Amino acid sequence: MATIPLEGIAMTSFGHVLKDIRAARGMSQASLALSLDSTQRHLSFLETGRSLPTSSFLARICRAMDLNIAQRVNLYEASGLANPYTRRDMESDEIHAALDMIEKRVLANWPFPALVLDPDWNVLRSNAVFDQIFGAFMPQGNEPANLLEVMMSEMFQGLVQNWDQAAGVMFYRLQRAATHSPRIAKVLQAAQSEGRFAGMEQHLGELGEIPIFLPIRIALPNGPVMELSSLLGKLASCQDALIEGLEIELMVPLDEPSEQAMRADG
Repeated sequence: MATIPLEGIAMTSFGHVLKDIRAARGMSQASLALSLDSTQRHLSFLETGRSLPTSSFLARICRAMDLNIAQRVNLYEASGLANPYTRRDMESDEIHAALDMIEKRVLANWPFPALVLDPDWNVLRSNAVFDQIFGAFMPQGNEPANLLEVMMSEMFQGLVQNWDQAAGVMFYRLQRAATHSPRIAKVLQAAQSEGRFAGMEQHLGELGEIPIFLPIRIALPNGPVMELSSLLGKLASCQDALIEGLEIELMVPLDEPSEQAMRADG
């Protein structure tokens, strides 16, 4: 541990980042120090900039706090130490290869609609079943379609037979996503101001006992009614902040007629 003289000490960038992450986790200096088999004094020195971390201690912090890759990248870059996590560009060959792998190995083998979404809910990949069923409702162009903007449109909501019920499912998921995406936060705020979610609390109150699944019931024009939910996943062994931030959405039919309709369309 390198110690900096007291004169002129100011909280370092590393100290700011570490303190912010710790506070967001609701951890005290004492509890983090205990999990690191260190001392509160040592943590205080790191956060105020009086000390700088070694590579081995920084690796211990990442493990002890179970930081995601994006947080690790930020912490390493703030420390000034060699960063083992490459910050790749979305247009890089490596990222495209990773997306192609997910599309080929996951989406193509899922029998129902499936997507890969970035943190802003831009559709980066979709399977043939999704394109067959929902492709007509997605905007076309060079830029990726944004699933959230489609779902918040009057056109899409006109397809949802149980919007007030489905709105509650969407709202809380979007609220969580908005903490990581200013774009989602903006769209969500606009949708709230337009009254898109106005009926959800009353509807949930009328349900009495909440069922295990609250489906989204979609009636396609001149087509079947489908009751859907989704499985949301990430690759567990991912070591890239961009890929770790992606969400794989696998749509699930909740009854036999919905499954038959999806398989027939796919």
